[in-house]
Amino acid sequence: MTATILIATDLSPRADRAVNRAFRLARAMDADVLLATVIDSDLPEDVARPMAEAAAARLTRFAAAIPQAAEVRHATRIVTGDPSSAIPRLADETDAALVVLGLHRDRPFLDLLRETTMERIVRHISRPVLLVRDPVDHDYAALLAALDFAPASTAALQIAARLAPEAAIHGVHALHIPYRGFIAPHGSSIAIAPFRRSAEMRLAEWRAQNDLPARLADVALVEGAAHLVLNAEIEARRPDLLVLGAHGRAGAAPSILGSLANDLMRAPPCDLLVAR
Repeated sequence: MTATILIATDLSPRADRAVNRAFRLARAMDADVLLATVIDSDLPEDVARPMAEAAAARLTRFAAAIPQAAEVRHATRIVTGDPSSAIPRLADETDAALVVLGLHRDRPFLDLLRETTMERIVRHISRPVLLVRDPVDHDYAALLAALDFAPASTAALQIAARLAPEAAIHGVHALHIPYRGFIAPHGSSIAIAPFRRSAEMRLAEWRAQNDLPARLADVALVEGAAHLVLNAEIEARRPDLLVLGAHGRAGAAPSILGSLANDLMRAPPCDLLVAR
């Protein structure tokens, strides 16, 4: 069965990179592309109808202008409703293998007070989501996966490996040591050793129990808070795709993403793949 990549676009210039990346991935994967935009269902009919017609025409022109358009099977769709519910619903209806989004418009004051539309879409969706930030001038060459050895991060890693079959893959696990200041106030390696051994055992079990990409290099076990560890690895490795699970806690509510995912979506350092 042919996979479908769903692109949700607001037809703004910010969406160009997401559309270009989706078509590039679809060509490599022999996947179908569906470009969709959402019209507000609260608009009066006499306003919504011409907006929908204009959006449909613009989507068609937009798709035709993509360099890979002639090589990729694609269609367009206009849906009505609120994007945060309409896009997840469309992703389920089309059994989308991947949902591709561009970055939200930066509104510093409003973003402090409420979620962005992009965040709400990702929070409500059950499909892997690729947020595209960077210009699309090459295939992904360097992947960095934030790993907690839970199913979500494992799924994200496996999906990313399929999206970037030639890319080098590095993994990092933030080694959290509770009450570190009391356990090892002077950095005692003896006090920290049991936590590292436990993490090494979890890593070995994770490798043994999952079908992981052969390109995955050694997973770095780095002591520290997840945000700080990941930022340091990003600075050192300069990945063009960052990969993480939406939430690592088993049994967590589907709408919960976790603070790390939320923060990265607000200001991703590169393209970001989020999977549950």
